[in-house]
Amino acid sequence: MAGSFLQIQYDDHLVLDALRRLSASAANLEPAFEDIGEALLLSHANRWRQMVDADGNPWHPLSEAYRQEKPKNKDKILVLDGYLERLHYDATPDGLKLGTDRIYGAVQQFGAKKGEFGVTSHGVPIPWGDIPARPFLGVSEDDKREILDILSEHLMGSFR
Repeated sequence: MAGSFLQIQYDDHLVLDALRRLSASAANLEPAFEDIGEALLLSHANRWRQMVDADGNPWHPLSEAYRQEKPKNKDKILVLDGYLERLHYDATPDGLKLGTDRIYGAVQQFGAKKGEFGVTSHGVPIPWGDIPARPFLGVSEDDKREILDILSEHLMGSFR
């Protein structure tokens, strides 16, 4: 997929150990990464509908000032036209990248302070107000179990 990905590094010793065993027993990990990518897309879509992060915490609500300025989807957090929620993954034999190709995804994930990116030619700060972090990417405990199940399935399949 073209574009850049917002990347979150995820380290979990159980998952990494399963990946090492899978790597030692299988020539091509890409099918496992594709299955994990599909599972994570479903998980993220479910959390998106609930407007919660990977730990189940609700996203920070919209400010009243922004809600009044927002031209549509005023009741939805992180949704104006719906582009940000269209996550993509790229599975290769070496790994999996899951994220958004939208440059503003990082600001939504991590937040930004008023004026953090400078000012416009008219002296207006960019952004014009603080944007709180609303982590929409992440791996939940259920995701971890699903990843381990997928890796186990692929590992067992390579021993058959």
